[in-house]
Amino acid sequence: MASQVDTSVIRDALGKEDYLTVIREVRDAITADPIAAISDPVINDWLGRRYRNIFLQEAISDARTVKNSEMPFPLNMVDKRSVRQKLAQRMVKTIGADEVAAELPPPQLGSLGNTTIVFAPGLLTGLLPVLAFQSVWPRIQSRFGIRVIAVDSHPMASTEANVKDLENAIERGIGVKTDVEAGYVTADDNPIPPAGDVFLMGYSKGSPDILTLLARRPDLAPRIKGFAAWAGAVGGSYAADDIYNQIKDLPEYDAVKTMSGNVGKLLLRMAPIIQMQRVNRRLDEYDFKGALKSLTTWYRGEFLEENQELFMDLGVPMFYFSGATTIFEVPWFQVQGTFDLAKYDQENDMQLTQEQTRPPLPFAPHLAKFRANHWDLSYDTFPWYASMGSTKLKNPFAREPAVAAIILFMSEIGILD
Repeated sequence: MASQVDTSVIRDALGKEDYLTVIREVRDAITADPIAAISDPVINDWLGRRYRNIFLQEAISDARTVKNSEMPFPLNMVDKRSVRQKLAQRMVKTIGADEVAAELPPPQLGSLGNTTIVFAPGLLTGLLPVLAFQSVWPRIQSRFGIRVIAVDSHPMASTEANVKDLENAIERGIGVKTDVEAGYVTADDNPIPPAGDVFLMGYSKGSPDILTLLARRPDLAPRIKGFAAWAGAVGGSYAADDIYNQIKDLPEYDAVKTMSGNVGKLLLRMAPIIQMQRVNRRLDEYDFKGALKSLTTWYRGEFLEENQELFMDLGVPMFYFSGATTIFEVPWFQVQGTFDLAKYDQENDMQLTQEQTRPPLPFAPHLAKFRANHWDLSYDTFPWYASMGSTKLKNPFAREPAVAAIILFMSEIGILD
């Protein structure tokens, strides 16, 4: 059980709008006892507000994000909103006018460079036209001088099977190059493993992959400074439920043959732009049933129930981010799936409901609900030849400002150092 935190100084400073004192006191509290501090409702609320504020500061300085936040011509000529208002209303789904107007200090950075970011991508990674954050990671590393390792997660394997890919990244430095070409770093390259602590970030299925790692390798917890679930399928996916129920009784199968058969057709419902020519490595590890089963809502629910006490004991600070979209903001071939999810949650992200992105732990604050669909949150513009005629794959969400804000925010509160 987390100890109580005295937040009287923080509350008093908030009332006086003495934000430098708030920043200092929050950092001190997290340094002293991160789980108790992050679980406290006053600090929890501040963390979300502070992250969104840093995100807006970053977004304002990004010309492309500012452009993507403007109304189309000629409406932009009569739009009297400030740049900050335009950015907030375009990029953040739920944010109050007072929060948008608040003038908070710039991020108060600690040191950077001792912690490595390990990023776990989602299902079908490597089979889609682009990789998650493919253009973002090179610029982030150049700007902050930190190291990012992208996990070479198998595109179609269970969460348990992908633990070894996370171990390869954390303990051996093996993964996917975080440059524009995004080649592979293998054992033959004599990679350098992270020298110190790591901060984990998981997109979509990458989040339950990370939680499974924590459950299977609790000995790694002392090295893990924190975990950010980015549109993470923490609670599973209703789409996975549906597809798994249709394939669970099929016999074992050959990966390539099955991808071009009935199972492949089912998977194309989830992502019709899968590029079959990329099914060319680690063929013996394809496990369609295992991958989909580990993303079902019942499987993830049982996992979280079984491991909740362990996660409480491990004490790894967790944070989560979600997206929310509408049928008018998704590719035409995802409209039906988005509409079906709206029966559960009208503010779904095209593949997950809000509740499915939430780690059910008191020390896992929700830092932002972005206005973006599930792909827009992480992927660059899809090539025209892979867009299937959709005009909604330009992916205008402010990915780089959002990731930069995570680093600045985590440094300010003492998680990254």
